[in-house]
Amino acid sequence: MSNLVGLLAAVGIGLLIGLERGWRQRDEHAGGRIAGIRTYALLALGGALSGLLALNVSIWFGLICIGGIIVALLLAHRARLAEADDNVSATNVVVSILTVMLGLAMMTGFLREAIVAGGMMTLILAMREQLHGWLRTLSAEDVRAVAVYGAITLVVLPLLPDKNIGPYAALNPRNLWLVVVFVTGLSFAGYWASKRVGDAQGTIIAAAIGATYSSTAVTAELSRRLRSSQEDPLPLRAGIAAATAMMPIRISILVAVLLPGVLLPFLAMVGPAIAVALLFAVLLYWRARGGSSKAMTARRNPFDIWPAIGFAALVGVIVILSRWTIDQYGGRGVSILIGLTGLYDVDAAIVTASNLPTGLLDRSSLAALLALPVLVNSALKAVLVPVLGGVRDGARAAIPLIASAILIAIGIALINGFHFA
Repeated sequence: MSNLVGLLAAVGIGLLIGLERGWRQRDEHAGGRIAGIRTYALLALGGALSGLLALNVSIWFGLICIGGIIVALLLAHRARLAEADDNVSATNVVVSILTVMLGLAMMTGFLREAIVAGGMMTLILAMREQLHGWLRTLSAEDVRAVAVYGAITLVVLPLLPDKNIGPYAALNPRNLWLVVVFVTGLSFAGYWASKRVGDAQGTIIAAAIGATYSSTAVTAELSRRLRSSQEDPLPLRAGIAAATAMMPIRISILVAVLLPGVLLPFLAMVGPAIAVALLFAVLLYWRARGGSSKAMTARRNPFDIWPAIGFAALVGVIVILSRWTIDQYGGRGVSILIGLTGLYDVDAAIVTASNLPTGLLDRSSLAALLALPVLVNSALKAVLVPVLGGVRDGARAAIPLIASAILIAIGIALINGFHFA
């Protein structure tokens, strides 16, 4: 990297940050800003020049320059604190110091990383209103859930060994916990988003979002409400169709993360079911616009440490049991085990299938094994909906589930022929 490129990149990222800061503080009184658009560009340039001196003259020159700039910023912030008005934020001085550090990083071999960090800084700064608005919607339980998720992601995950242990050497603690992080993170994101949805059409949208953490729970709740004479059944049926589509979409994302090599044959088996369920959801949504159904709300915070640990333990037990089944009965036995697991938890079934020994199944057979719990779960809910929602309305609401189960079964039969190695 040439020094000229580093200097130009530093000025560019400084101007970008300064643009946001200058616009944010455009109504400040004269002299009320620590730094504006020009100053942030100069701060980044100063950091870059300090790095250039440190690399080519003496590291002490660079340290003295950086130290001087930071001291000047702190003194300016101190003077701003002494003013009479209370419109003072620590953000400006923090951003100023980070801008200097970005310029320094660009000249010391971290150009790409510094550009990404500068873009992220600008995005975070520009989202001030949105972030503060989200913060006001959080309950104490939500804050606790975020803290727990941070702990299992940033504390527990790095401490777990990355090697196969246990019976049949079937368990990799870090990989197993990484799946827990992914699944619970997706669940919490769906829960948080569903809290922000309201009005009658919110039933459909919240059902799709809620299905990212429990399509079965969403389907059961909407089916139960079908029996109420005070609610329009169309939004409820549309919500069930949306949840029906979201479950295989969520599983497809999980497959893409765990087994990207079998994603295409897996999508060939479940893709038509996704398309049909989405078509049902869209058609029913347009018919249900303006309906009187109450918006569906998130009933609980889905993220807690004990369900996460329980999920990991469940998957671990099933993985070991699947290895034992392979020893005793071969691939056909494990397909039955994973299919039955789909009755209870599709995610656990998918994780179990992803932990099978390499080479046990070819790509199409493994894709069929991944699609099997989706088929079983869809069939289970196709029975559940009429039971909870009544024969007439429940049977109509179950049509997307019945169609999905049939299409997945046809996909498995055509692409794999039900032949497991």
